[in-house]
Amino acid sequence: MPRFGDEVWNLGVAGFAGNRYASEFLIDFRSLGDAVRREAAREFLFWRLNTRPARGSLPSVSTVAAEWWNLRCFLRFLDTEHDGIRLDAVTQPVLDSYLAHCRGEGLLTNSLRHRLQVIPRLYLAAQAVTTDALLINPWNGRPIARVVGGESTRKGENVTPRIPPQVISPMVQAALFYVRTAAADIINARAELGELEASVESIHCLSLKRLERYFDGLASDGRGVPVLDGTGRQSRLAGSPAYTYIMRKSGAGREFADGVYNECIDRALERLGPEPGGMETLVALHPQTDLPWRGRFSPAAVPHEELLLRTACYILIAYLSGMRDSEVKELRDGCHYTERSADGVVVRHELRSQLVKGGRGTAESWVVIEPVAEAIGILEQLPHREALFCRPVTRERYTTVSANRMNENLNTFRAHCARIGFPVPDIDGEPWNLTTRQFRRTVAWHIAHRPYGTVAGMIQYKHLSVAMFEGYAGTSASGFRAEVAAEEAMARLADVVERYEDFKAGVRSSAPGSARTDNEFARVREELQDFPGRVVDERRLHAMLRTTAHTLHVGTLNDCYYQPETALCRTAGADQPMLNNCRPDRCGNSTITNRHRPGWEAARGDTERALAFVGLSDLQRTALRQHLSDINKVIEGVDHASD
Repeated sequence: MPRFGDEVWNLGVAGFAGNRYASEFLIDFRSLGDAVRREAAREFLFWRLNTRPARGSLPSVSTVAAEWWNLRCFLRFLDTEHDGIRLDAVTQPVLDSYLAHCRGEGLLTNSLRHRLQVIPRLYLAAQAVTTDALLINPWNGRPIARVVGGESTRKGENVTPRIPPQVISPMVQAALFYVRTAAADIINARAELGELEASVESIHCLSLKRLERYFDGLASDGRGVPVLDGTGRQSRLAGSPAYTYIMRKSGAGREFADGVYNECIDRALERLGPEPGGMETLVALHPQTDLPWRGRFSPAAVPHEELLLRTACYILIAYLSGMRDSEVKELRDGCHYTERSADGVVVRHELRSQLVKGGRGTAESWVVIEPVAEAIGILEQLPHREALFCRPVTRERYTTVSANRMNENLNTFRAHCARIGFPVPDIDGEPWNLTTRQFRRTVAWHIAHRPYGTVAGMIQYKHLSVAMFEGYAGTSASGFRAEVAAEEAMARLADVVERYEDFKAGVRSSAPGSARTDNEFARVREELQDFPGRVVDERRLHAMLRTTAHTLHVGTLNDCYYQPETALCRTAGADQPMLNNCRPDRCGNSTITNRHRPGWEAARGDTERALAFVGLSDLQRTALRQHLSDINKVIEGVDHASD
């Protein structure tokens, strides 16, 4: 643990930093040239680490580490732009000039708020900072959000953008392709490269004969000289990866040798021509084209493909489990295990990791689906240390993949999807910018808004929600269930607002429960005087419709405004409908509109096909005909209400 008087504090030992670079938690006070500045910064950060705010809990060490950066930016501004004035001499015009300086850096609104938030905290810490304290109340105590301005959001609203369906679907398909098809080839290529590097130790001299025998073998196999990479023929300079590979593969030498060896390679190129790659690893066929999914591997291609494969695994785990980025990054060897249900029928896939919130980690488990388990199995075969998302680097063998680096990897993978047959379209003319935070928000939104939809192949959101809520990911500590509940509430409100707009336009429901809903809409319209030519307060409208939205349950064949006393699906007193017992064409809670028509038309088609079966009994045929008649009545009612 660092001591107060140390010149460098390593906060990483006090917090949960599994998904960050160690350098992000180093606070080096020596970066401040002035001794008074260093002592004031030390006192302020000590106060932040040990003083609980009036509302909330102690900040995490990751928060304080980030605040050190913002504090240093402010102090350096005072040194460079205001002749190094002390904090106790700072005036409001100085703070206004710092605000203008930060705006000039082109920071986004949220980043600007984070940058400036350290200033009012310096004022709050004035009594604890004895060396040099900020004495004026910044911007007269106005909240930083108001000082900065910009678009505001209601408290509790998640502002993380959702990945559009046309983006996430091909990306998940591409990730599944990498895990199920390409992974074996990449792992085999890594093994071949490892064997080659090991065999180099046995080469102790140069041998022109070995080089010539290697080229004769390529000629007999009808192959060329492997001097091509993804950008074309490599330069014939000593140390070139392709030429070094030829020397090592042939056993002619450890490194490229000039002179007669260069002439030998040139003659082979004239005789055989160039070819890409050069490695022996076989490449599997792409299921869409029945052609190899890529050309031969080259030594330079192996780490690049490993990076794409690791990113594909991340996409499947983050999106199909609902885990936070920090929790995914804490997955380690042996994290996956299986358990059977109490009846011994269902096999559950579970993951052990650390539940990360507020910079603190607690060991917990998540229930996941099979593709996530497959991704874990692939990660365990890739080069790593204990953490599965440690990546190889040049200076040290492994290091953690930070969130920023993973954001870069995600966007690289998105651009690569088109090369393997899963193109990701642009959104509003621009490539979608992916971040790690978007996956959890997106899957929560889709589970709430499209519970019966699919993301890729046969992966259904209903299946995802059952798995996630069955395990720890659905508990209050993880917060995923709460995120889905918040999305469901927003979805219900949006549906009610849409129904209200349809009501104003004269669209009516054909189901028994429509009268009560229409009466409620009429009351809201009358109270707000929401008539043509009059603009109403949108927030007040939403507040009045929110009560109606609370009891709304959206379905494929109908919407249910659940009232237990009139529900046909279950007894009075229950707070949720039993969807398996729903009678949408008869229940007083049911409303059916034109958007439900496709579901009823599909049911009509299924019934007509069932009636065409040979060998039905008279009772079966009678029941199917009655069912078909009921469906036709519902569709006719929808058509009549829409006219």
